[in-house]
Amino acid sequence: MIPETEETKKNVVQSAKDFMTGVFNPLKGKDLGQLVEDFTSEMTLVAEGLSEDQQKLFQETDKLSAQQTELEQRLLDGLHDAEVENKELRKEVHSLAVRLEKAEKLIADKKLKKSDGLLSIIRQATWLVAVFSAAWVIVTVIKAFT
Repeated sequence: MIPETEETKKNVVQSAKDFMTGVFNPLKGKDLGQLVEDFTSEMTLVAEGLSEDQQKLFQETDKLSAQQTELEQRLLDGLHDAEVENKELRKEVHSLAVRLEKAEKLIADKKLKKSDGLLSIIRQATWLVAVFSAAWVIVTVIKAFT
């Protein structure tokens, strides 16, 4: 802490006097009524400017509010459209899944039919061999008796 000296105190007092003199000097010699009139005129001008600024802000606020409402409505419409499209896509995916299951079942059935076809061919060949064998036996027996 700086110790206060007599000279420091004088400087502080002198600074305060100079400040007050500087504040009141412009007022000396002028008519107080004229100063009040000038002040009132300037304050009216400032108040009018603030009023205009406030009106512009209100207009901008209304404009932004309208834009926000419009954007919200567009967003809601977009969400609704997305939900409808989502439902349609789900139906289509379900339809494709059903078709895939049917196709897989057909493929599995065809594989079974192919193996059944091979078994069927072997069965038919066996019957043909049996018929030819029976016919050969019958022909041999008939030749034996004739």
